[in-house]
Amino acid sequence: MNPMYHLVDKPNPARTKHWWIRLGSSGSDTSLTVSADLAAAHGLGDEVSHLYCWDAGHGTDEDAGDFIEWIARTAGHSAA
Repeated sequence: MNPMYHLVDKPNPARTKHWWIRLGSSGSDTSLTVSADLAAAHGLGDEVSHLYCWDAGHGTDEDAGDFIEWIARTAGHSAA
């Protein structure tokens, strides 16, 4: 699925404004261009943290600590 339809073609003002995108470079379930398009979408004004995890699969989770810190920053709290 390409999420751009829901962001650009059919705008939803109630959608999230913070995106954490991690995709394994060797994953075959999602095209790398889908996540790149989502991260680069102009005019949305969103905060996007987007990285490819080299030679990892689709469900990669290589930076869980960074994710928890990002959630705390996004929510306006400091990570403990």
